[in-house]
Amino acid sequence: MQIRNVIVFKGEITGDSVRYVTDGMTHATNGTWYPTAESFMDLGGVAGNGYVNFLALLLRITTDLRIIYIGQLLLVQVILFSTVYIAKKISGSVTAGYLTCIIFCLFGTYWGEICIPRTEILFSALSMLALALAVKGGRFSVIGAGAILAYSQWTRPLALAFIISIVWLFLYRGDKFRSYIKLIAGFCAVVVLLTTFTYFNSGEAIFQPTIADGNFLMGANEDADGSYNYVVFEEGHAGYIPREKMFEMKYDEINEFYRETGINWIKANPGRYLLLMPRKIFYFLATETYSGDIYFDNHIRTAGRDYIFSLFDILLGRGERSFAFGDAVMIYTQGFYMLVFALFFFGVIYSMKKGYWRTMSFLYGIFLIGLAASLYTVGAARYHFPYLPVMFITAALFVDAVFVRRKKKIKKLK
Repeated sequence: MQIRNVIVFKGEITGDSVRYVTDGMTHATNGTWYPTAESFMDLGGVAGNGYVNFLALLLRITTDLRIIYIGQLLLVQVILFSTVYIAKKISGSVTAGYLTCIIFCLFGTYWGEICIPRTEILFSALSMLALALAVKGGRFSVIGAGAILAYSQWTRPLALAFIISIVWLFLYRGDKFRSYIKLIAGFCAVVVLLTTFTYFNSGEAIFQPTIADGNFLMGANEDADGSYNYVVFEEGHAGYIPREKMFEMKYDEINEFYRETGINWIKANPGRYLLLMPRKIFYFLATETYSGDIYFDNHIRTAGRDYIFSLFDILLGRGERSFAFGDAVMIYTQGFYMLVFALFFFGVIYSMKKGYWRTMSFLYGIFLIGLAASLYTVGAARYHFPYLPVMFITAALFVDAVFVRRKKKIKKLK
């Protein structure tokens, strides 16, 4: 399916991908790297630093966008093998590894996501590879895990979830103090290297992307409904900044405005902010159709409730268009996601009942921190993308323990 999509997809890029590909193409053509001083003139500053440079590297080979899709296809294999390795390592069961692989490969999101140039796949590949190295242990593996997580953080500011989980893994395993030093040393060395690079390349000593507070404001304003609702930035709403004024402001000033506006609204409406939490959880977990645009050459958006409702109308014969191949893929993807999520949910409960939840706790921590990040900002289905491997491993271990080897206990992580 992945190879099929690389060959068949002919749509133009849309959404966040436009900015990433445009920046990557500009730097590939000019022989430069991101960000430069001009990059900070973009609205809100720089975004996806590590990912844009990844695109710039690929587009130096050829400006055909298929090179991006092929690159992302290969990165998905990194996620796959890292996930399977972790499943086998923590369970002591080859069968659990096979089950994880089967669930992963049947999961429709990865089929279409490779043709959508955004930070999810690179971030997930780096983070899961780092996690696998940490689970493996050893001097160079742990240093490598820290270094890779630093580049992951340069791509998307969510690597903290994986850093915390690795530290917890070391505590649970009883690793010696030098393991923590190696992890931190690897991470800090690359952070210093990338920050220094950015300073000499752009004149700004920054490390990670600079637009995070906009997401916070989307989740804390008069128009917030818990989802990725962009209305707050439109004219007449709390987050609106006229374009001419925005171009005169530095990225930190824009972020400060967004942050203070959101905080002030929370102070004035603490009850309403808390009531948004269940909605954010729902939007974070409920759907899995965000990678389906490519089956319609990006002419139809499949993320969100509007597509779901339109799909019901199509199935009932009331739709404005006929049923399409992409609709069938989305029905399958959503259905399989719901099955996997159910297995994940029961797997967590089963692990607590049987007492092996401690072995799994470093993985559960990743998921919970990711969920907390959405509660702080907004709930969007694709925000759970980096944490899908946690679901796969938990689901596979549950199936293995309950249906394959009922009488055997999952080994304690060594």
